Amino acid sequence: MKVNLKTIADEAGVSMTTVTNVIKQRTDRVSKEKIELIEGIIRKYNYVPNMNARSLSNSSSNLIGLLYHSVGEKINFSDPFVSEVLAGIEERTKDLGYFILVYNIQTIEDVIAVQKNWKFEGFIFVGVLAKKFDEIQREIPEETPVVFVDTHFSNSMKDKVAKLPQRFFISSADEKVGYDATRYVLEQGHRNIGFLSFNFDVGEAGVINERFTGYLRALKKYDLQYNKELIFTDQEFGKIAKNLDKLTALVISSDFLAVKFIHYLKKKGLFNEDKLSVIGFDDVSYAKFLEPALTTIRLNPKNKGITAFNVLYKAIQNEPVDKFITLPGELVVRESVIKINPPQNL
Repeated sequence: MKVNLKTIADEAGVSMTTVTNVIKQRTDRVSKEKIELIEGIIRKYNYVPNMNARSLSNSSSNLIGLLYHSVGEKINFSDPFVSEVLAGIEERTKDLGYFILVYNIQTIEDVIAVQKNWKFEGFIFVGVLAKKFDEIQREIPEETPVVFVDTHFSNSMKDKVAKLPQRFFISSADEKVGYDATRYVLEQGHRNIGFLSFNFDVGEAGVINERFTGYLRALKKYDLQYNKELIFTDQEFGKIAKNLDKLTALVISSDFLAVKFIHYLKKKGLFNEDKLSVIGFDDVSYAKFLEPALTTIRLNPKNKGITAFNVLYKAIQNEPVDKFITLPGELVVRESVIKINPPQNL
């Protein structure tokens, strides 16, 4: 038997509009008993709404574009941060009857092309740099809501983007968590502390630069000079290996990168947890299973995804929503940072 909205409505003794409202969780005027009845019938028939038919009847596609932005290299979808943000968004879209199209955006042409092929209710962009923001957001109709995740701005630019209609911003308190991570390492007696990250431009607004700024602020708090020889990128594992005697600790810009670096040292037979402490960011799912278990700043990427979709959904429903949301971090102390005696001459 072919099951459709009318089948469910007839069996439940309600209108098709009521069934649609339950599917989309617009249930203010539907009794609890009717909701449970309709949901039970939907489960019985394993009914999945025909989104194409619905879009023709009400000009709504219920399709959300999740667009990961990258410059140069493609997004690494094996990075747990990427997948956990997606998991949070997927959890909420499924609850509310929406679908996701995931796409890696590298050029403006990609932004234009993706809109030619599908009709979207709104977008969630992850990782757009401030210098790329304006040209990207201009290619999306201003009436289409867009949530930008982890896009940081200077104060002057933040004032400008705050005036843009249907543009919303979610990020972690990245400067503060950079400071908190470095301060914790300093409190354990370390003074020769390096910073390892993916490549970034110092002074350009972005997640890594924010965390690096926090790292510098913590060093300054302890009257320590910034040593550019202790700043490394993910392409310089070999260089770090040759300079391990100059370091007692590394602040690493993500757990994913921390795991890659520790694995590199272990393969080379160079990792000694008593001589090199490591702290990361994110607290991805496997951080606690690393040996040693990774001390990190918990940023809850899944919750960031949930928050992003909640903001987008409210915007789609024309409900009031905050323009900027900053999510806090939490220090998670495990085993990868050890306490040492600081040098006596400092």
